[in-house]
Amino acid sequence: MHNKSLIWHHLPPDVAPDTRLLPGLHLLLDEGDSAKHRLLPWLAGVQNPPAPGQVQCGAWQGGTQAYRAQAMAVPLTDCHPQQPVADWLIAQQQRWPGWDGTAWQQHVAGFALEPHLEKAWWQLSTGTQRKFWQAAALASGAAITLIDAPDAGLDRASIEYLGQALNAVADQLAQAEHPRWVLVAHHDTLPGVQWDEVVQLPTDTHC
Repeated sequence: MHNKSLIWHHLPPDVAPDTRLLPGLHLLLDEGDSAKHRLLPWLAGVQNPPAPGQVQCGAWQGGTQAYRAQAMAVPLTDCHPQQPVADWLIAQQQRWPGWDGTAWQQHVAGFALEPHLEKAWWQLSTGTQRKFWQAAALASGAAITLIDAPDAGLDRASIEYLGQALNAVADQLAQAEHPRWVLVAHHDTLPGVQWDEVVQLPTDTHC
């Protein structure tokens, strides 16, 4: 069981309870919109939690190069304003061995991104950038996929499609050959999404 679980434990009690997640689609429910800002960098492997806290996914220890190589986090930080979206897309396809081209095309259609594929990043609205990020994250096949504030900047049609896309991912994960964890951090449950597990993060009572 251990080698097929994403685990974090001994984290500060105001951030997250001890948690063990099997592969699947999971919600980090942060009704206070606070704890996730500390937790997500630890789950992405870009920061280490204070001792004795630990994050581990199978044989990958949080904070190591091996762990970071498996993690993709939205919002992405690798987009230069002058970079053409087409070049960024090629880099994403090369970066992630499990990239699903069929899923990517479905997300491009679902998020209505086709008219923006020939643009540079600086020409995109914040909402359109987030659509590209989420489309890439869902299609990436990254073993640890983290999506923060999934509906931020999205129009109603895109929010509806996002729910459909997340449910489709959940169905795929249940039959996937390689284990994958897709974690969404949000202050709401996103009605209609079939989460495998919901992790309730602590609410900051000092606000």
